[in-house]
Amino acid sequence: MKTQIALTLAASLSALTFTAPAFAAGQINFTGEIINAACDIKINSSTSNEVVLGKWPTSMFKVAGDKSTPANFTINVENCAAGTYQVNFSGTADATNTQLLKASAATGVGIAIINRSGTNKPVNLNTITGQDSNAVLTAAGTGVTAVGELPLQAFYQATGAPVTAGKADATVSITLQQK
Repeated sequence: MKTQIALTLAASLSALTFTAPAFAAGQINFTGEIINAACDIKINSSTSNEVVLGKWPTSMFKVAGDKSTPANFTINVENCAAGTYQVNFSGTADATNTQLLKASAATGVGIAIINRSGTNKPVNLNTITGQDSNAVLTAAGTGVTAVGELPLQAFYQATGAPVTAGKADATVSITLQQK
């Protein structure tokens, strides 16, 4: 009888063990920061943010380095805190020449962005915090109403021959980092 009670008790305890809910503990850490927006950004004082490079024949691009006529444009900022800002450009770089943006369909050609602020050097694409983009603007004014501009040029540049015809569009994101 004692053995039968012990087996019944063991079976009952075993059933309790299998039906008890499982519990686990842990935590979630949320991180982030609320920051002041640096500036309102426009291209050529317009809301379209489009720079038209035009249509160019493939025969214009005979060897790597051949360029189309540059299109001038300006990055305008307003409602900024006064100061100096590095402008970072982020986009898909051309596989042959990483200083150029990859054209959407045309091959053998990319899009160059040149800093007209006295340097006439290509801007450095895909820079991260702490790297020099070769594009700096100064916002002047008081409080958070400062304004500034960065004069630039863009053009097609051959990366090799032959250049094939097709759409030659690209998109680049810009961010400002106060220095």
